[in-house]
Amino acid sequence: MSVPESTPFDGIDTEPRPALQTLVDLAVRPVRFVAFWVATLLPFTYFPLLATGVVTTHRVAFAGAVCLNAVAFVVGHGYKRPE
Repeated sequence: MSVPESTPFDGIDTEPRPALQTLVDLAVRPVRFVAFWVATLLPFTYFPLLATGVVTTHRVAFAGAVCLNAVAFVVGHGYKRPE
């Protein structure tokens, strides 16, 4: 009869504890909220920048705004979605 091998993690509970999960939820929710609204409202600033020609003089800043918008879109994507 063979004995199953034990691992160093046999006695450790791998499920997150309810208090820790609550803390994570409390930290993630405001970040997703802000990211969602940044991703939603930031594109409205592109039109005035394009119309005034600021994009041609500050290309790096405009590229940074577009990258910020992309990151905010990814982070805020799960806001107000049922889990």
